[in-house]
Amino acid sequence: MKDLDSPKKAYNQAKSYINDNNLSDARAQLLEILKVYPNELNSIYLLVDVLIKLNEPTEAIQFIHQGLKINPKSSELLEKEIQILLFQNKKHQACEKFKELLLIRPEIALLRQLTNILVELDKEEEADNVIQDFLEKNKTYSNLYKGIRHAKAGRLKLAEEAYKTILKDEPNNVDAMRLLGILATKGGKYKIAEQILAKAIKIAPSYSLLWRNISLVYRLSGQLEKAQKSMDNILALDPKNASVWADYGTILIMLAKYKEAIVAYSRCVSLKPDSPRAYLSLGHAYNTLGNKDKSIESYLNSIKYNSNSGEAYWSLANLKTYSFSQEQIDQMEKTLIGDIEEIEKIQLLFALGKAYEGLKDYKTSFTKYKEGNWLKRKSIKYSSQENTDAINKTINFFSKEAVSKIKKSKCLKNDPIFILGLPRSGSTLIDQIVSSHSMVDGTQELPNIMNLSKEIQTLGKSKDAYPNFLKKLSEIQITDLGNKYIDQTKWGRGNAPLFIDKMPNNFLHIGLIKSILPNAKIIDTRRGAMDTSFSCFKQFFAKGQLFTYDLEDLGLFYNDYIKLMNHWHSIYPNEIYTIKYSNMITNTEEEITKLLDYCELPFESQCLEFYKSKRPVKTPSAEQVRQPIYKSGLDYWKNFEEDLIPLEKLFSSAIEK
Repeated sequence: MKDLDSPKKAYNQAKSYINDNNLSDARAQLLEILKVYPNELNSIYLLVDVLIKLNEPTEAIQFIHQGLKINPKSSELLEKEIQILLFQNKKHQACEKFKELLLIRPEIALLRQLTNILVELDKEEEADNVIQDFLEKNKTYSNLYKGIRHAKAGRLKLAEEAYKTILKDEPNNVDAMRLLGILATKGGKYKIAEQILAKAIKIAPSYSLLWRNISLVYRLSGQLEKAQKSMDNILALDPKNASVWADYGTILIMLAKYKEAIVAYSRCVSLKPDSPRAYLSLGHAYNTLGNKDKSIESYLNSIKYNSNSGEAYWSLANLKTYSFSQEQIDQMEKTLIGDIEEIEKIQLLFALGKAYEGLKDYKTSFTKYKEGNWLKRKSIKYSSQENTDAINKTINFFSKEAVSKIKKSKCLKNDPIFILGLPRSGSTLIDQIVSSHSMVDGTQELPNIMNLSKEIQTLGKSKDAYPNFLKKLSEIQITDLGNKYIDQTKWGRGNAPLFIDKMPNNFLHIGLIKSILPNAKIIDTRRGAMDTSFSCFKQFFAKGQLFTYDLEDLGLFYNDYIKLMNHWHSIYPNEIYTIKYSNMITNTEEEITKLLDYCELPFESQCLEFYKSKRPVKTPSAEQVRQPIYKSGLDYWKNFEEDLIPLEKLFSSAIEK
């Protein structure tokens, strides 16, 4: 080796080796230098670069640590160590080094890199804490810190002012933009949020948090195709991010792309096998497509990685056809008395209710259902009186006189067939029958009618504007609402001329449906009061249906439902078709023929073999409607009759029990 009497000359010789791409000699030269001059930092820096290029990460880190002993504040060496750790996929260690680097170089760009990695590791809460800690320590960013503090305390107006103050001086500050976009999202101002976040993305297209934020905006505003494209961009930045694949799967589910969702969730668990949540989602997707075996396997995998998973046990129970072993029942009972979250307890109790029901131990089964319902009921806000008041308000508004004064819609499409009614009333069965017809596309429980009711409320600028503001809408506005519904539901359709909207709670909005879509078909599904109510009582709903967790609430809601439907039938005579579950069960072919006649569809034999359909089914009845019609569901509640006497007393003799 040459010129070791002069470290500068020796160093330059090493650099010339590098310029000639002679990395081996450069390495040897630098090692010789450091034998003689162990504290020669420039040589350490250069050697680390050479070792990285030679794919010698372990040796490189050794010299990085040697250099840091000499200069503990060397940000250059810390950056190189982070680079190596990320290359080795040691993201947790990289995060710790990033935190050290930020103490030396408190730069917002470095903070973004760290938060991106934390998000990849499913540590979004820690990412938020890191951001807050950074901003608190670095007064240069005091307005950002103020904004975050105000936002966390619910002082949203002050938070907004803090972010806008920053943007006055720094119009391209993407962090202020991102936080302002989050505020707009929380306030339901999706258009504004989209505009802000889109601008920020143009400035910082590799900032993955921005893509996540705008993806959420698209999801919440119903722009699901855009949400998917946003996730595509995140995956392009980081294709090995398990949590992103899970989020991607969720969006694909919303788009009814179930096979693609399965691929996404499978990718997630391949990257992170101990992902109970991803296995749950995978199970739901398989269940929707009718692959019961794969669904069960996925739910059991979820339990494997989280033995406390009440949701996984309930998902097995919710298949309706799964039989729990005694060992599984014992495990659920054991888990129930442990230190678990209340929601897990509720789900376990519902699962145990189904498990004991399968053993025909109806007394124990009811006890579990009752306890699960009680725990859920005390955790929610629901008022039977408020529901009755809302029903009466709807009835009072939609009088024959008022309906005659609502402007006539020129949207005369007859595409939609609305199947509605109470949950567990047989609506999924009717959906499966009608969607088996070659001229009908089955979709899912579409939120569009409810969203339009909220839009009318917004137009009226009052919480009481719906339905009252309907009478103030012009013919053009009424027509536009009908056309908007048709346009917004196209994504879920195929090529058939008709499609089904199976949102049960649309029974509340029949007046709106008939106002904006006068030619739409409406099918009212009815099942006996006791069977419907008790079936709801046994069901843990993922969201909504707050009236189902108390027998009295259930009875009163059923009565209100009957009252409202009787009113709709009087206002729109012969325009709403009522079908009774009991009639469909006992006289299937005749009832199907009459049903198709109402829909103005020719009879097709495959409607009788609806259970052979391969279409996705997302409701709790998914597995049941993949079987031929059976009569065991009629009067099933009588197995629990003694415990259901209080419920039965709520129904008048005029109501079919």
